[in-house]
Amino acid sequence: MNMNKVAMAVAFSAALGSMSVLAADTTNGMIEFQGELVNTACGLAPNSSPVVVDFGQIPVSALANGARAGNVHQNIELQHCDTTVAQSAIVSYTPTSLNPVDGTLAAFTSGTASGAGIGLRDSASQDVTWSQPTTAVQLVNGTNTIPFVAYVKAESATATVMAGTFQSTINFQIDYQ
Repeated sequence: MNMNKVAMAVAFSAALGSMSVLAADTTNGMIEFQGELVNTACGLAPNSSPVVVDFGQIPVSALANGARAGNVHQNIELQHCDTTVAQSAIVSYTPTSLNPVDGTLAAFTSGTASGAGIGLRDSASQDVTWSQPTTAVQLVNGTNTIPFVAYVKAESATATVMAGTFQSTINFQIDYQ
């Protein structure tokens, strides 16, 4: 009988030892949560603040004679929309800085390029007037998109456009009706 007790003790010790080996082979991590509860008809999707518009490289010659270049189609994405709260959305766009020569364009706020700025067309392909409401977009329950087109334009037909990098920021506000 003592032999059975010794065998059980050895087996128990081996089991504990193998469990400690398994416990040593672990990876730990963490999940962080963030968000914001809002009292509006819709919420912004995570990729819609900021919306990133990358023009890539635009040749200076593409801006000759007041031409618009880039013409990047982008969307502001809304999620969890409730049409019992509102049936439409109107966006107002406001640049952090206006182009000093052409106030219809947002200024380049950093970088080395000059002589041009950024403009927008709204969901109805109308030129955006800064800080003014755009054409209303009808909402549906759930997910919605508010399309816009961003472009680069010389600040005047005779402007000397200098090549280089540029950055700019345009803020937006959505009002629900």
